Amino acid sequence: MADLQIIRIDDAKALVRVGVPDPERANLQEVRISVAMALADVPDFPNEDRIGATVDYDRILHFIRDDLGTPAHLIETLADRVAGHCLSLSDRALWVEVTVKKPSVLSGDGMVAVTIRREAP
Repeated sequence: MADLQIIRIDDAKALVRVGVPDPERANLQEVRISVAMALADVPDFPNEDRIGATVDYDRILHFIRDDLGTPAHLIETLADRVAGHCLSLSDRALWVEVTVKKPSVLSGDGMVAVTIRREAP
C-alpha cells in the first residue's frame, strides 16, 4: 500500500444555525467539527518543507468557522459541506471523514454526533 498523509483537525468550534424546528434554527448554536483527510503521494517533507507540499489547514478552519453557508436542518448537511470543501483543496485527496458534534441536543452529559466519509471523485 502506498504511503498516506492524514491531516486531522479535532473539535474546531463553529457557531451555526442548525436544527429541524424553526425555533431551534433561530439561534446560533455551537457545533464541534473534526476532519480526517487522506492525501496520496506523500512528499519528502525534509526536502519539501513548504505549505504547497500539503493542504493549508487554515483553509479548512476558515471554512468551518466562517463559511458553512445557509442555515441547515441537519448536522449531516454541515458535515457534507465541510467534506466537499476539503476534497476541493487538493488533487492528492483520496477521502475525507468529517464528524459534526452538537452539544446542545442532549441534556446532561454527552453529545449528538454524525460522521460521514466521502471519497474523491
